[in-house]
Amino acid sequence: MGTQEPKGGALDAAELARRLNLLLDFEESQRGSPVPFSAIEEWVDAHGGSLSRAKWTYMISGDGRRNRDTALLQLLAEFFEVDERFLLEDSQIPERIGAQLALVRSLRSARVSGFAARTFPGELSPDALRRIAAVIEEESQRGILP
Repeated sequence: MGTQEPKGGALDAAELARRLNLLLDFEESQRGSPVPFSAIEEWVDAHGGSLSRAKWTYMISGDGRRNRDTALLQLLAEFFEVDERFLLEDSQIPERIGAQLALVRSLRSARVSGFAARTFPGELSPDALRRIAAVIEEESQRGILP
């Protein structure tokens, strides 16, 4: 028996988009600013691939059909420094990315709670602020993690 080949493009368009957006969020949290498309495009090009702005837009929006371009997905996995299986097949979120995103969610939740406290000084009880923070955290987790 030989080694099993990756399932190139086994993820549907919506799931691939979700995963690419997770990677973009992770990179933004690491760099402190969003990853420009041009950086991704240049990296892919320098490594023998091709990625147009239109294709990238379809990939991160989840519009269109399943991406079957295994070579491009492998290059994107290399760019984001994740196991290629994360973009090629149904696999778990890499631990370092999941942990960092949990931290980012907590920081965002704290920022929003602080904003609410400043916006409604003296009008919201500590219990109300805790409930607001809990709802924000719940919604954040529901939108980012499975």
